[in-house]
Formats: sequence, structure tokens, C-alpha cells
Amino acid sequence: MNAAPSPTPLRRSRRIALALLLAATLLFLFSAWRGMQGPFAWTGAFAEAAMVGGLADWFAVVALFRHPLGLPIPHTAILPRQRERLSRRLATFIRSQFLQTEALVQMLARQNPAARLARWLHSPRHRHLVAQQLLSLLQRSLDTGSVEPFRSALRGSIGRQLQTLDLGPWLGKLMQMLTARGRHQELLDEGIHQLQDWLSRASVQEQLAEQIETLLERAYPTLFSWLGSVVDPSSLSHNLSRNLVRALHELLTEISVDPEHPRRLAFDAWVGRTAMRLQQDPDWQADIQRWQERILSDPAVLSYVDAIVADLWHWLGDDLASPNSRLRRAIVGFLGQVAHWLDTQSSLCAALDAYLLDSARSLAPAVQENLQQHIIATIDAWPTADMVRLLEDGIGSDLQYIRINGTLVGGCVGVLIHATAVLVMGGIP
Repeated sequence: MNAAPSPTPLRRSRRIALALLLAATLLFLFSAWRGMQGPFAWTGAFAEAAMVGGLADWFAVVALFRHPLGLPIPHTAILPRQRERLSRRLATFIRSQFLQTEALVQMLARQNPAARLARWLHSPRHRHLVAQQLLSLLQRSLDTGSVEPFRSALRGSIGRQLQTLDLGPWLGKLMQMLTARGRHQELLDEGIHQLQDWLSRASVQEQLAEQIETLLERAYPTLFSWLGSVVDPSSLSHNLSRNLVRALHELLTEISVDPEHPRRLAFDAWVGRTAMRLQQDPDWQADIQRWQERILSDPAVLSYVDAIVADLWHWLGDDLASPNSRLRRAIVGFLGQVAHWLDTQSSLCAALDAYLLDSARSLAPAVQENLQQHIIATIDAWPTADMVRLLEDGIGSDLQYIRINGTLVGGCVGVLIHATAVLVMGGIP
């Protein structure tokens, strides 16, 4: 057989208060039965005042939570009736006393958030925990989402960027930056060297010879037929190819070694004119704008974007499913590097702390307002019976001692009043 559960503190204190009230009542009845004479006058005075005190305090305690005896007596059931005002005052008190902006900022500053973050990230377990949470979130997004919204978002983003980008002046400024210190000439030199290397390849010269032979046969069939009877067309085309390559090499070498070569100066002038026209010529800018718009609707460009998104989507899925995820390693490594930076660069630590404090200062009013509204909404949403039970369970046991004290103090006051009356009447019986 299971033992009866022990009474709660509220029930225990209620029983004590009720027992004292009943004891005072019985004592009063007994004293009245004995005629309130002799010592029973004293016990009667004690019991009578104790009953009054106990009943009055019982009424006061009960009136906080409900109507005494279920009677709608005015100014009773105070907490249920004043729930809305209570919730707002409580929320306002918490906001004004515990959530002041500067108090929150100072509390955050005492924590040294950047240093604490560095110490936390030094633990490999913590870094792997962060990486796992990020990868889990990404995995859920891949599992529950579709590639199409991501593809559409990327298309839209590229489109918006191209539409807002004034490409003509931007390209013009870029070319001006290249010409400012002669970087365009460095690019020309690099292009010349690359072209010379390309022309020196035997495969390129063979292709060039074949193109020359084909061109001669198509453009001058009669001459080509007559030459074919005199010399080998293949030998002729190879000789022409070698001579053409030699001539191009000599021209490119002259341009490369002579900073005042006419072709180099012409290139320099062309770059300058082009940079100015890109920034100032409305016709060129209109052409570039039309080119940008064509890119937005070009099927090849859209197909390329779709292919990039699909490849990235599949790569993410495969990498997240792999026990040796490269993305996981990259995140863990980056977090370790962040911890190292915070440890070794005091300026970075100070900057991060300042950023967090400024963010807390700017976000504090919104947090205060949201928390205040949350407290109000939570209290208002409680069923009245649940709220009364919660409050009574929390403070009711202490309130019952008001009844206990009221009974005992009332009895003592009754004895004191009786003694005063006896003294005034002229003596103690």
C-alpha cells in the first residue's frame, strides 16, 4: 500500500492557521459555557479577540486570490481582477530596473566577449560543435528546399547588379587607373611575349601553313593550279608561314624593346581615347547598356548560371554526406584562425568588443520593448485559475502566517484590552 503524499508547504500552513482558529473558537465556547467568570474571563477575552483577528486575516489573505466564500464582495479577488494592470506594472518594473541600456552594456563589457570567444574557440570540441550546427542547418535546407528558388534568386541578383551597374564609366575609370602608371604598357609587353611564344610553336606554324594553302586555293584557284605545276603547294605554304611568323616576330620584338615605337604610342593613345569615350560618350554608354540588357536575357548566360547553381547544389550535397567533408574542415580551420587572431591581435579584440557594445546599445531598446510585451502577453494569456494557483503556490504559504500571527496577536490584544478594563474598573478579580 502506497504511503499518503506529504502535504505541501501551502497545505501545511493552511492547516496550522485553521487549527488555531478552531482552537480559539472552542476555547471561546468553553469559556462562555463557564460563564466568562474568573480565569475563564481571561481565556474568553483571548479567544474572542483571536477569532476576530484570525477571521479578519483569513478574509484579507483569501481576498487577494478569490472571492471569500464565493461571494462577490467588492475589492476582493484582487489579483485576478487586476491581472492586466499587474502584468503591465511587472513588465515596466523589469524593464526599468533590470534592462536599462547602460546596465546591459556595462554587464556585457565586464564579460570581455572577444576574449571569452577566443578561449571558447580554442577548444577543438567547440569548433567542431559550431561546424556541425552550421552543416546541419545547411543540410536541412538542402533536404527541405529546392534548387529552383536558389537558381531564381541568383538570376535575380545578377540581373539587379547588372542593371544598377553603370559599366561604361566604371570601365573608363579602370582604364585610367591602368594608364596612370603605365600598367597598360606592362599588359602590352606581356601580351607580346605570350604571342611570340604562341607563334614559336611548331603546331601553330603547321596550322598557319594549312590555312594559307586553303586560302590561296579558294581565293586564287587559277594561280594556285598554275603554281602547283611549278612548285609543291605545301612547300610554298610552309615557306610563306615561316616568313610570316619571322616578320611578326621582328615586329613584335621592335615594339617590345622600343618604348617610343609608333605602334606602342598608338596603343597608348587608343587606350586614352577609349577611357575618355567610355566615361563621356553617350553613344558608347548606350551601347554598353544594351549589351548589359542582352546579357540578362541571353539563353547561354542563363544556362551557364543554372549549370553553376546545379553543380554547387550537388557538390554541397555530396560534401555534407561525406565523413571527410571539406566544408567542415574549412569551417573548423577558419574558427581556429579566428581564435588565433583574437589572441594575437589586441586591436581586433578591441574592435570586436566595441562593435558588440555598440550593437548592444542600439539593440537594447528593441529588446526591452519586445521583452516587456512578451511578459505582458504571457501573463494575459494565462488562464485565471492557473495564474491564481501559481501565485498562491509561490507566496500562499507565507501569507498563511498572517492568519497564524493574526490569531495569536489578536488573542494577546484581547487579553491586554481585558486587563486594561479590569484595571480601569478598580482591581483584578
